[in-house]
Amino acid sequence: MFLTLLVPVVTIWSFMKFYIFRHGQTDWNKERRIQGSTDTPLNSTGISEAKDLIPLMKELKPQIIFSSDLRRAFDTGSFIADSLGIPIIKEPKLREANFGEAEGLTVSEIISRFGEEMWEDFRRVNPKNLGAQFPGGESRGDSVARMRSVIDMIRKEGKYKRVGISTHGGVVRNLLHSYLPTDAKSIAIPNCVTYLLEFEKEKALVKGPL
Repeated sequence: MFLTLLVPVVTIWSFMKFYIFRHGQTDWNKERRIQGSTDTPLNSTGISEAKDLIPLMKELKPQIIFSSDLRRAFDTGSFIADSLGIPIIKEPKLREANFGEAEGLTVSEIISRFGEEMWEDFRRVNPKNLGAQFPGGESRGDSVARMRSVIDMIRKEGKYKRVGISTHGGVVRNLLHSYLPTDAKSIAIPNCVTYLLEFEKEKALVKGPL
């Protein structure tokens, strides 16, 4: 599915492109185990997926990559940065949401312990659910705010026109939906998917998967 939607945003820096991609597969992804802020490594499939992103990124030509400091995202971004000969910068604010007591559990274990309604609340993209969080964890709204603060920082600095962002599935979905209409269908975030977040004067364009 190809998604293109325009919504008003506050002008900070015009005509910038952010290529936002999720890290490659980990063993916990295979097990449907929630990682959150837990620092899990790429598995062999994830390494291959990360390397498979290189041809696309060569076409898109990011000038720099900002990455979550968690190694599954940083290693994914590093394969690309090394291949393209561009810098990569660790940014802890690009981490996955902290799932608190739910981290390390499988989806079925989460539903058993916290209930299906809480799990679905955390997965919903409707702004009414921004307060959803697991005990000891971070709310969806807080994770969106820190992700957007990085985007705004890069735009304010105005050093680059094309920026790669290596990060995580949950925060990618929540970030992009914060720029989309409230009735937009939930976007798919498989491992190593790439979306474009483009700022054109006073509008944000979300396009993808690329």
